Amino acid sequence: MDEGFLLGGVMCKESRCLKLAARAAEQSGHDIFRHGAVLVRGGSILNIAANSDNHTAFGQRFRVEPGRATHHAETACVLGLDKAMTQGGVIYAARVNKDGEWKMSKPCSMCHEVMKFVGIKKVVYTVGPDDWDSYKFTEEVEIGYED
Repeated sequence: MDEGFLLGGVMCKESRCLKLAARAAEQSGHDIFRHGAVLVRGGSILNIAANSDNHTAFGQRFRVEPGRATHHAETACVLGLDKAMTQGGVIYAARVNKDGEWKMSKPCSMCHEVMKFVGIKKVVYTVGPDDWDSYKFTEEVEIGYED
């Protein structure tokens, strides 16, 4: 185990779930933006998804910027699930490069609005190699990132 994943000698839940999201990201068909997401509620994994270039009409409703809404990992992770299942859940989002290293995966404005709409309470996302951050939907946060 990498020291960066240890908390008091034990791998923490955030690192375990982000590693699962990173594995999902490795399955993405995207060459550059390879994202994965894991939805957890009550200690159970409800869904795992990767991003794709497919259009999503559901996500389009939440898109602020002009353009076509594609299946981002966070949106794909909640798509088709009843709101009763997603309410109070936590999304773990990871982006990896071709070497499997963690990259910035802070949710974009569309994904933020989708997660808020379906009742996600918190999102945990990769920031860089072996590093992560999080925010709760009760906090004021700056959405998106520059890469």
